[in-house]
Amino acid sequence: MMAVMLLAAALGLLASCGSKNDAIESFDQLNQPDVKIGVASDSTEFALVQENFPQAEIVYAKDLMSSFESISQGKMDAFVGNKINMELALHNGLKGTRLLDGTLGPGNVAGAAISPHTEIPDLKNRINEFLGQIKADGTLDEMRERWMVKRDMTMPDIPEAKDPKYHLTVGTTGMSEPFTCYVDGELSGYDIELAKRFASWLGASIEFKIYDYEGIVPSALGGDVDCIFANLYKTPERQQALEFSDPTFIVEVGIMVRDESSGTPANFLASLEESFDKTFMRENRWQLFAQGIGTTLLITVLSILLGTLIGFAAFMACRKGNRVANAVTRFCIWLIEGMPVVVLLMILYYIVFSNTDLSGVAVSVIAFTLIFAAAVFNMLKAGVAAVGPGQMEAAYSLGYTDTMAFFNIVLPQALPHAMPTYKAQIRSLIKATAVVGYVAVQDLTKMGDIVRSRTYEAFFPLIAVAVIYFVLAALLIWMVNRIELRAIPGRKSSEDTQKEAQEQ
Repeated sequence: MMAVMLLAAALGLLASCGSKNDAIESFDQLNQPDVKIGVASDSTEFALVQENFPQAEIVYAKDLMSSFESISQGKMDAFVGNKINMELALHNGLKGTRLLDGTLGPGNVAGAAISPHTEIPDLKNRINEFLGQIKADGTLDEMRERWMVKRDMTMPDIPEAKDPKYHLTVGTTGMSEPFTCYVDGELSGYDIELAKRFASWLGASIEFKIYDYEGIVPSALGGDVDCIFANLYKTPERQQALEFSDPTFIVEVGIMVRDESSGTPANFLASLEESFDKTFMRENRWQLFAQGIGTTLLITVLSILLGTLIGFAAFMACRKGNRVANAVTRFCIWLIEGMPVVVLLMILYYIVFSNTDLSGVAVSVIAFTLIFAAAVFNMLKAGVAAVGPGQMEAAYSLGYTDTMAFFNIVLPQALPHAMPTYKAQIRSLIKATAVVGYVAVQDLTKMGDIVRSRTYEAFFPLIAVAVIYFVLAALLIWMVNRIELRAIPGRKSSEDTQKEAQEQ
């Protein structure tokens, strides 16, 4: 693992050598054809950049961490976004970047977004009434001072509602410090405190669901949450789809550029040790990885078991040539295999099961069960086709029924042909589960992103996630190999084969 980390670091250093050397010192330098300016997708910054820097090339960024990394590596020349996020990142040790003096535009207005499907009556007006009260009594100003100025990341104790009249489900991201983030393994931040205070004021129990910013608006539109507290900006497109509360915060827009003077650590090994500590040990962040591993394994194992059963049942229904069963199965497999995994997952979550109480984990299991079942069907079809028809004829001549002949003669010969593909599908499945963060599931990849949002480093979180996926895949394949040795007559382990070769 250490060799992989050192190689990745060396390649990163080599890549950075080819970046631009001209330091950007002012806004005027950004209005050039060869300048790349990053903005968050579906944000007001896009219009600001178009208006102020019409000659520059605009690049969409997935999230803050990726943007900061792209700046420090020279892949983008500047990033336009939330100035508070940037200031806090620099305060927490982000290297290789700096802020230009000044702000761009009047600022972004953030508010709580209201789902059109919420069952809490008059939710928008109630949030506005609550905001008006805490503004009048000074609570809102105290919160802003504590989170934004003093940068105190300690969540105060907020009493829960006794005998709650409602259940408030809140969508957030957990990836925008200091508004919504994880501290000591728990959700924290300005918007999280605001949501908890509102739930206590309303007399409601509260539940948080975690999404990427790409998925948080669809979650409200689909009725998966009652409202969104995530420093969500009021853009014209969002306001056409969702109602917004009065402003919860007005965010200044800043510009981050590369700072080569702070990008290279003096002691490489010391920086590795510091990164390891920030990624795993500080605030017990290893527990986030452990939670993600558990969720990833749960989805993968259940999908394998259910997919194997459904795929086998579908094959048995089609084996004798039933036209209806074959037509339905072919259509389903065509539909599943022709659709990107993330699209299938989002269709199931936001459309098919939007009005149910199924969790993101349950919907993920359904999606990957369908995918694995389609693969199992095709594997069995190919494996059985590899067994000559004479085997069935011989079985019939010995008095076997069709079912007895299949399970005792054909299937044992077909499985060795199907097992290599079956194991490959398991490896593919566990890697494919990395997209479940789109439907509010905190799997291994999502937890890695959450850690990156606090450390502002890509190296250790990404390498750790990659290594863990390798280990999980190897563990599952080892378990399948053990089962295969017991289930298929005549199969030998690699150790037994080596011993026989040595004896000969």
